[in-house]
Amino acid sequence: MESLKPKIAIIGAGYVGSTFAFTLMISGLAREIVLIDKNELLAKGECMDLNHGLSLTHPTKIYAAGYESCEDADIVVITAGAKQN
Repeated sequence: MESLKPKIAIIGAGYVGSTFAFTLMISGLAREIVLIDKNELLAKGECMDLNHGLSLTHPTKIYAAGYESCEDADIVVITAGAKQN
């Protein structure tokens, strides 16, 4: 059944995107989660944080990449937006 789990690409690694990725990780609903953000260091940092908790959850591949990773994603979620003042 593992192969039936989707690859999910999340565009935007801010508060909403990183929280969504965390929720996916602990739910076990995704086999692969890719974080994409214009701030590559932010996306990589969020992925490092999430990977630290993987030993306590379902096996999931979590990494930061570019928009090309959306090509074979089963689901693409856009959480990016302008900061609210």
